[in-house]
Amino acid sequence: MNTEYLIGFILVAATVAAGLAASSMLPALGSVTAAILAGMLVGNLTPWPEKGKKGIKLCEKRLLNIAIALIGFELDFTAVAGLGGGSILVITGVIALSITVGLVFGRIFPLPKRLALLLGIGNGVCGSAAIAAAAPLMKAKQEEIGISIGIINLLGAAAIFLLPFLARVLELDSTQSGLLVGGTVQAVGQTLATGLRMGEEVARTAIVIKMGRVLLLGVVLIALSIAFRSEKSGSFPVPTFIVAFLICALAVNTLPLPRYFLSLVENLKTALLLCAMAAIGMSIGFSSLSRHGVMALSVGAGIFAINIALVLGLV
Repeated sequence: MNTEYLIGFILVAATVAAGLAASSMLPALGSVTAAILAGMLVGNLTPWPEKGKKGIKLCEKRLLNIAIALIGFELDFTAVAGLGGGSILVITGVIALSITVGLVFGRIFPLPKRLALLLGIGNGVCGSAAIAAAAPLMKAKQEEIGISIGIINLLGAAAIFLLPFLARVLELDSTQSGLLVGGTVQAVGQTLATGLRMGEEVARTAIVIKMGRVLLLGVVLIALSIAFRSEKSGSFPVPTFIVAFLICALAVNTLPLPRYFLSLVENLKTALLLCAMAAIGMSIGFSSLSRHGVMALSVGAGIFAINIALVLGLV
């Protein structure tokens, strides 16, 4: 094996281990954000990434694509089969508005358009997983991926404390609270944590609504594949890893796959995603973070606030 590949793989694995150690001490940070931050520190403060460039690049691209495909195994069609018209309106409304606002903010504010759109997708669909899946289709820069994932995870952590307080002030009932949480919180884990702080009934409603948003990830990815396809390209508009994502989603919903297999896939997906995020973090310079960080946080928080206002208006 080429030395550059080997050094890169070892460096990425060590960075992931450091990130996991940090996230275990600060659970609110989240393992994905911790991997990105650890990668940034390694990339900016050490000379090692230059020596393992080929291995790091492989982790950025190939491992990320495989992880995205494996996310398909997390989609559960039956979980959203009984959704009513109001719930479907919340789900589609949040996703459509979030992406639209991201596009608009990208034109209004001094922020790269792809970064603003990633913030819209992360807020609207399913957090860092949606950003990781959408970024290759948009040809987003590594710094845009890292910054957007960090901000979305930060907003999700804030939601765990903000939304229960908001529900109490507005005197929302369990169903309304579940719709608020499931319709606005970014990641599945954060949705569950927020819902459980408000009661099991709220958590159950929130997770069903959230899975409806996750289910539409495939639709969003196909739309992005077509929208960002090069006009010169005559190839099939949907990338291979998105086709694999859809196949995995169909397989888990139509075949009697054993639990141990799904558990193995979940662990593999997490490991590959963390490696990809650590590698992406190594490509983010502190200068780009200082240049876009505050504005990106403002835009991300603005999109989140608009989503909350939409759901409150619908419930």
